[in-house]
Amino acid sequence: MKRYLRIAAILLAGLCAGRPAHPQSSDITLGISETAARRIPLALPDFAPASSSQTRKAAEDITKTLRDDLSFSGYFNVVKPALYSDIAGYSEKKVLYKQWLDIGAESVVLGKVLEEPGKIAVEGRLYDNRQQQLVMGRRYRGEPETARSIAHRLGDEIVKQFTGQPGFFQTRIAFVSQVGRGKEIFVMDYDGERIKRLTNNGSLNLNPSWSPDGKEIAFLSYRSGRPELVILSSGGELRKAFPQQKGQLNLAPEWSPDGKRIAFSGSRDGNAEIFVLRVSDGQLTRLTTNPALDTSPSWSPTAREIAFVSDRSGSPQIYIMDAEGTNVRRLTYEGNWNDLPAWSPKGDKIAYCSRLEGHFDLFVRDLATQKSSRLTQGPANSEDPRWAPDGHHLVFASDRSGNYDIYEMISDGTGVRRITQGGRSFNPDWSR
Repeated sequence: MKRYLRIAAILLAGLCAGRPAHPQSSDITLGISETAARRIPLALPDFAPASSSQTRKAAEDITKTLRDDLSFSGYFNVVKPALYSDIAGYSEKKVLYKQWLDIGAESVVLGKVLEEPGKIAVEGRLYDNRQQQLVMGRRYRGEPETARSIAHRLGDEIVKQFTGQPGFFQTRIAFVSQVGRGKEIFVMDYDGERIKRLTNNGSLNLNPSWSPDGKEIAFLSYRSGRPELVILSSGGELRKAFPQQKGQLNLAPEWSPDGKRIAFSGSRDGNAEIFVLRVSDGQLTRLTTNPALDTSPSWSPTAREIAFVSDRSGSPQIYIMDAEGTNVRRLTYEGNWNDLPAWSPKGDKIAYCSRLEGHFDLFVRDLATQKSSRLTQGPANSEDPRWAPDGHHLVFASDRSGNYDIYEMISDGTGVRRITQGGRSFNPDWSR
């Protein structure tokens, strides 16, 4: 019982750190220096504004946001804007393809912001400089304050032109941050902008999980003094709550891919087991029955399997079982503490954290090869990995700045950037 309470307390704090150190064996490929596929050199000069101040501000916001989006996507190298001055008089009416190629840009995005009554109109065009042709053109209308959102929409379309899949720039991230003595649920744009607080009860609110349609968030809350599984709308309105009996503890809820069920780790007899809750009526189904501790469930994208953590082998390791609780098999063998699995949207990989040399780093397990690649390395802790919907990026929590904050990176360990400031933020989850 004491051992269960110790692990539960760690999970409630949202931390892997603080656990006692153990020797760590290693049979793992270092992935930090691995490079992604070749990035496409792309020029993105400033969007041209109309004469009004609101279109100038919108053009600045769109240009900056779009450059940041495309750079972080991992698919593009945005050619340095300082080189654009060598190209005179560029516009969509006369695209200087050869001159763009001369500065190394295989593609170029040209855009402008027009003014309409009470609104702005944004036009963006993508050109292939080698083929000397227009690839894509889009026009958006909206309030001036929607400039960043319009940039994200355009960025998604540009990514789709090159990859066949839309970008993730309109997605959001839910996370936990400490406010006074409480821990509250927040949401923000994928790049850390437009942070909004969803809970304000001064209690413990932990482990937010997005529904597949991005309209609801499930999480654990002590708002009533007892642990509840709570569902809020993405705007913060209460949808449902599932109170638990005294002495019961629920952790790490995660929605099924069809949005009808929530898997979680719960105690009903003093031991942590994996349960599934049917959202429509609260019916519970117990999946594991084992004297060991079973925690941190993660659905496969087909909903046919669930990854979870168990110490049934003597130390926390990652296991996979069928969604009915049968056919349990062990996934990880390297290391003495592997935790917090997250199944990739494509179903081919599982991200997790593993303790090395007294701290936690992030790894990705390729399910086809059964090889793990290390993504982070250093004296700080990195944990709580969650995938972006494109399966090419991860969000995670780390205390590398001294306190915990939310970070993002490409799934090969490159492009790491911090998206919250001030510390004590953890438990991120990326909307679909």
